This record gives sequence, C-alpha cells and structure tokens, in this order.
Amino acid sequence: MSSLKEEYLKKAEDLKLTNELNQDQKDLIKLILDKFDDNDKNLQNIYQFLIKRIKLGFVFDVAPSVDSKQIALLKKDEKLSFGDFIDPNQNYLIIGENYDALKNLLVIERERERESKFLLSLM
Repeated sequence: MSSLKEEYLKKAEDLKLTNELNQDQKDLIKLILDKFDDNDKNLQNIYQFLIKRIKLGFVFDVAPSVDSKQIALLKKDEKLSFGDFIDPNQNYLIIGENYDALKNLLVIERERERESKFLLSLM
C-alpha cells in the first residue's frame, strides 16, 4: 500500500499540462509536496491548496517583459477619466494588466510631487 505522500506525488505527476499549468509549475508542486513527511498533518492541506490553485486558474508565470526604459504615451479619454479633483481620502482600484497605463500613472504622480515640492520651495 502506497503512502499518502506517494499518492499525491503520483497525482501531481499525472496532471495534464495546460494553459493553467506548465512543466515548471508541475515540478514545483512535486518539490513542495516532497518537503513534507508522510505523517505530516499539513500534507493533505498543502496538496488541496496547490490543486485548488490550478482548478481556479491562477497563473504563476511572470508577466511578459516590457521595455522598462521607454514609456508609452496614452491619449486621455474624458469619459473614462477619474477627473482632476484632489481628494486625499479617495483610493481607486485599477483592474487589469495594463503595464503601460500604470507606468504613465507613475510618471504623472512623480510630476505632481515635483510640482508640489517646487511650490513649497517658493513659499
């Protein structure tokens, strides 16, 4: 009779490679499972956690690399804009993987910080 750990390692080996799971991730799952003893009470929880990540479609890959020495200039869309009001108590959640837009927001924020420091130095 095989141990629980061996059973989980076999199940991990039998996982099909898909868009949600590549070979490196599969090897990582086996490596993590291999770190636990067969009689460890957390073995089952760890296995379920790792498998659930795959079933939910979480991706562990690194985002595609973008040239970090360049900034894309984006055109402002007034209908989608947050507005120019200043409200320090308001936070916004930006959903998506729009790296260029986030880089532009960083540039805008740095510009605002420079302007505010300049205005403070004039006072």
